[in-house]
Amino acid sequence: MKQSQFYYLLRRGLFNAGSAIIKNGLVMFNKFTTAGISHPAQGSAGFNGTSDYIQLPTDVLTDFSAFTIGAWFYVAEAGAILSFGYTPDNNKLLNFEISSSNALKFVWRPTGSASLVSASGLDGFVGQWNYFVVSVSGANQSLYYNGSEVASTTSGATATPPVFDKVQIGMLGRSTNSGFYDGNLANVAIWNRALSSDEINSVMWKSYEGLTGAESNGLKAWYSLDDITSPAASLANMEQ
Repeated sequence: MKQSQFYYLLRRGLFNAGSAIIKNGLVMFNKFTTAGISHPAQGSAGFNGTSDYIQLPTDVLTDFSAFTIGAWFYVAEAGAILSFGYTPDNNKLLNFEISSSNALKFVWRPTGSASLVSASGLDGFVGQWNYFVVSVSGANQSLYYNGSEVASTTSGATATPPVFDKVQIGMLGRSTNSGFYDGNLANVAIWNRALSSDEINSVMWKSYEGLTGAESNGLKAWYSLDDITSPAASLANMEQ
């Protein structure tokens, strides 16, 4: 497929990269011209809050004893940034989200028992780009906002999760889809280890190509979601 054909299909919502599916015509644009924190990439994916999402391979992360999820977000309303769902039982999930009260939230429910860590009352939350990370190591769970730790717990859920059968960017998929994200996302990344605070402060400013070998250690997926005029690290690399 020629590059021009790839991006035409991408804009039309018709591109299927094996296990990575663009749903409902996500528009890849939005140059970073907002005030506030400077974003390192060229653009983002806009989600409409009602139907847009990206379906990921279910094996993108299978060991939940230690992992890190990070993303740049520009939120209009609440919604799930990245979620793992289990259709036979709505109570079993992993949800990395922005809540309706403009709070960062990580919900980890491998069984019916939930672990929750959240942070609210943060400066500059609405109307600019921000970087959100959850870093998990066993029962230790920490949230980072623009490189600073803002919430943590040492009593998180550690039970073995089910084999999740739905994994998405932009919504929470279970037997019924919900939590559609309204706003823009870029550089959504998943590691199978807990990143240190120094690593988080480094990778937040980098593109995929800029990561060092050490920073790429354990990297399971990096979804740049940058715009169609600057495709160097875009969805063509979704399966990295």
